[in-house]
Amino acid sequence: MAKTRHRVCVVSPLYHPSLGGLGRQAQLLTERLAEEGVDIFVIARRMKGMPPAVFSGQVKVHRVGSWKPELHNFEKITALNLLVSLNFALSCAAALYRKRRKYDIVHFHGASVPLFVALAPLKLLGKKVIAKVASAELGIEAGSLAGRYGSMGKIVRKLLATVDRFVATTAEIEAGLLRDGIKGAKIARIPNFIDSDLFAPASPEVKKSIKAELGYDEGPLVTFSGRFIARKGIDHLLEAWRVVLDECPEARLLLLGDGPLLGEMKKRAASLGITDSLSFRGHVGRVTDYLHGTDLFVLPSLQEGMPNSLLEAMACGLPVVATRIGGGIDIIKSGINGVLVPPGDSDALAAALVGILKDDKRARSLAAEALRTMREEYTLDTIAPRYRSLYENVVASSRRGG
Repeated sequence: MAKTRHRVCVVSPLYHPSLGGLGRQAQLLTERLAEEGVDIFVIARRMKGMPPAVFSGQVKVHRVGSWKPELHNFEKITALNLLVSLNFALSCAAALYRKRRKYDIVHFHGASVPLFVALAPLKLLGKKVIAKVASAELGIEAGSLAGRYGSMGKIVRKLLATVDRFVATTAEIEAGLLRDGIKGAKIARIPNFIDSDLFAPASPEVKKSIKAELGYDEGPLVTFSGRFIARKGIDHLLEAWRVVLDECPEARLLLLGDGPLLGEMKKRAASLGITDSLSFRGHVGRVTDYLHGTDLFVLPSLQEGMPNSLLEAMACGLPVVATRIGGGIDIIKSGINGVLVPPGDSDALAAALVGILKDDKRARSLAAEALRTMREEYTLDTIAPRYRSLYENVVASSRRGG
């Protein structure tokens, strides 16, 4: 019997490889599914100020307008962010109606305002709806609405019960969906993934060459990659780094990324007297150009979903130190394929970093296990079939009347 050729519309507002993990994950997944025969297209937000990117010719991307196209970060709950999100959601709902004969399944990457607005019309049209939840406890997505927003929150949670399947990338997100009243049978646990062709270990010769190009050929190099926002815990990393330098004065810290707190963190580093031992590089186009010269990766976040930066570092064969939260708990077995520390504890963070920097044998063991974990459990080759199965399951459930 021939396989069903699913017709899928992906809604991904931030569909771009430079806009964080959710946009990169959506692009990689849709392009792979298209290669495997899924009839798939994307509705995304029209944006300004983004660096050039290469997209597959197999996936048609329909970009719809919204206010403030230069605005790319919607984590913080503000009146402006809500209005821009609502504006995009209405434009998206209109596009979904116009293209209603081209799809049977709508797959939302993010379970927030666009999903809330379009869900009822989609169900009236008889469409199947899948929503991937990207964040935990931020109050902007399904899975973090219980106890928030009064009667409006209750109405939204009741509406969300009509979603056919939710994708929870972490155990924490799954627990949040259950608290929001979503039945366990409607929740699929599918983690994020890495592009194993791009994120892979560098040879010792390449690592040495890159470190020299970066100006860090002497001493170990520690790297952080992420947005400069409060939940990333960068201030705790800077506090810890001052302690690290007492034990490892030759170590250097590389901070990749930008965001609203970049200027404040530069001032904080200066006040701690550690400026000479670190470098703020801002947004970088290819993070592998830096990971391949790195000796140790650190992620000091206070809140995360499943952090792509952590997966990417582990796939590059690096030992990692991360906080005991969200996806970090799911990915890392502390002491085996990485080290976990309590969030917000700069002393524990410093001790973990020093412990690896001063023990080459331990660093190599952690790195080897990190790489093995990624190759066995988190490649796109492993995860893409699970989405194909999810589509099959949703369609089959519909046929059974379930």
